[in-house]
Amino acid sequence: MTRVLAERDDEGAAMPLRPGGSATDHVYDTLRRQIMAGRYAPGVQLKEEQIAESLSVSRTPVRAALQRLVGDGLLRSATNRGVFVAEWTRWDIEDVFELRLALEPLAAGLAAQRATEEQIAEMTALTDRMDDLADETFRERLQDIQNANHAFHDLVIQAAGSPRLAQFALSLTGMPMIVGTFHFYDYMDMRGSVQHHRELIEAIKAKDRYFAAQVMAVHLRVTHEIFKKNQTSAQE
Repeated sequence: MTRVLAERDDEGAAMPLRPGGSATDHVYDTLRRQIMAGRYAPGVQLKEEQIAESLSVSRTPVRAALQRLVGDGLLRSATNRGVFVAEWTRWDIEDVFELRLALEPLAAGLAAQRATEEQIAEMTALTDRMDDLADETFRERLQDIQNANHAFHDLVIQAAGSPRLAQFALSLTGMPMIVGTFHFYDYMDMRGSVQHHRELIEAIKAKDRYFAAQVMAVHLRVTHEIFKKNQTSAQE
């Protein structure tokens, strides 16, 4: 049997590991879900010591996770003051989802008319990649899944062949509250997401503009509902 060694903090103390990842990954995943679900209000300071105690880890992985979240745009760092939750309100998040719902189904419909064979092949390859990663242990590979998903959505937008539409839509898909939505998914949610991608590809292949737009709209609405459900449970 393979032995898994724990990470060590600055004082040499062992840090607990989650299966398939490090203590830093565990802290990062946990905090990201909590921040995106609204457990911490915008502007609230996150303190290393309190987080370390609540998650039963040393401060070293907490410090590393907080820096990753600053890089993601979910936290902001203030010199000599610490880190704070970025000012994303519930209405900001709702606006982003509503804008995506207005723009991406339109992009999917246009892609059904304008996508090249090469773009369709790349969409298929990205979906196959997600399919391979989205087994029952998918949480160990969330970053890779998110990268493939992000690339898929960006490609659909680019395949629409509208520079003006792309300018607006691409600015939304990379926002931190959108990129990390898979942190809320369970296994069946993930399988459903992959199936939506396959249905969208079939609609694009068939050059069915209406069907492509509808599939994308359903796909985004499902994501939004999962997001809202987790927001509600985190705030209860």
